[in-house]
Amino acid sequence: MNEIIMKEYYDDMLNEIFGTIKICGYEYSASRALYRVDETAYRVGMSDYESVLREAHEEDGSYADLFGDEEE
Repeated sequence: MNEIIMKEYYDDMLNEIFGTIKICGYEYSASRALYRVDETAYRVGMSDYESVLREAHEEDGSYADLFGDEEE
């Protein structure tokens, strides 16, 4: 699995769903805010998201850029 691409996919998903977060008048992307506030929750969420994408890859071959280099 390509960890850099996985992080990009996860960050994009968080940012698309939650947008920007305001904290004391400052704006942050949702992915950055979650990572900075609770790195454990960020990593658990990314692991769960990876599982969902991996299942889709196994079913229909999607997300080959993430999992295509793995041996079966």
